[in-house]
Amino acid sequence: MAMEAERALGAFIRNHPTDNARRGRVAIGALLAGLVLAAVAVPVSMAVFSEDGDGAQFAGLLWGGALVGLYGGVSNGLRTLRRHGEVFVLREGGLVYRRTGETRVLPWTAVRSVVERGQGHALGRLMGWDVHLVIRLRDGGRLLLTGYTEDATRLTAQIQTAVATTAARTR
Repeated sequence: MAMEAERALGAFIRNHPTDNARRGRVAIGALLAGLVLAAVAVPVSMAVFSEDGDGAQFAGLLWGGALVGLYGGVSNGLRTLRRHGEVFVLREGGLVYRRTGETRVLPWTAVRSVVERGQGHALGRLMGWDVHLVIRLRDGGRLLLTGYTEDATRLTAQIQTAVATTAARTR
């Protein structure tokens, strides 16, 4: 049910819920992949340093994959735990962000900037990094919209357009 502050943002356009279950599954998979790669990288690294140094690139590749997996697992795992019920509600005059225990009503004038840093390659899509919109607020806070949110690409374009239009009007 919309509260008064939310209704003040104008007509409802669309709900964009976040698939937190998918984020959790990806977190577990990435963490497991990172641990397996780290377990393989340790003996390979030991062999590289104890022998003639051949295979250093392979060891580096294993460590790189392990770090990406561990980072992706931990960061997605923390977001899974902290962002239950995450929904972005698009309205004519702004955005409403909800998650369990928190609701933020943000008119477009409350948004300082938006920066999209998505990674459109296969790993990026798998990890939910295909959309990575950082919404910086005038009060110093920020929101993160990722590829785990339903129709995130479309929502990103709508947010960017609305913020740019509002900024142009206020100049």
